[in-house]
Amino acid sequence: MTDVRDSETETPLVGQLLVAAFNVSRQAHRATGEQWIKASFRAGGAIPESAAFKSIQRIGDLDLLCRALEDELLRVYSPEGAIDLRLHYLMLISDLWIGAAYAITYALTDRGLYKDHAAFQDLAEDLRVVRVQLEKHQIASDRKLDQPLDLVTAPGRPGEVRSFQYDKNNRLRAHIGRTGLSARRSVMWELVDVKANTMRWVERRGLADRMLQIFTHDAL
Repeated sequence: MTDVRDSETETPLVGQLLVAAFNVSRQAHRATGEQWIKASFRAGGAIPESAAFKSIQRIGDLDLLCRALEDELLRVYSPEGAIDLRLHYLMLISDLWIGAAYAITYALTDRGLYKDHAAFQDLAEDLRVVRVQLEKHQIASDRKLDQPLDLVTAPGRPGEVRSFQYDKNNRLRAHIGRTGLSARRSVMWELVDVKANTMRWVERRGLADRMLQIFTHDAL
């Protein structure tokens, strides 16, 4: 890649670096990228005269970028004691991926597509619960709670566990779910699933794999 710099500041052009990152990701996961293209026309095409196929392709672009960064974190460690900002940006992009992926499953559900498909319904529900925690800063379906929830967060300092109470009737209620990285360095979220009355973890890459399987192989 030719190093093009801003003539006034002599700094690399952000747009060029961004394009390069997506290109490297696409090359590293070529087969997965081809699956996303197939998925975009198959599932997106189910809504005629829409740009749903473009939305799915963009979801795919974000997925490939996440996968490339996840793979890099697995292979290339940051210097000891250094702040690894790659983790910050991986979480940022992963959050964006969740919002976009939820939106397309909502659009398909709203039109009665995949209505008898159990795997799709499970995927859509997982995306909904994660998205509510991330974007609405609350527990999904909290109106179904019949009493406040006593929860804890991860330790803030060695040996310290912070507890709090989540009350659906508190207009300033908020919930920050715990996050982590899986063995393949994909972002994970701990979900409070009110409908199932459980707490469980989901992995971003696993959600993407499930979406690809459904959109490329399963019947509408």
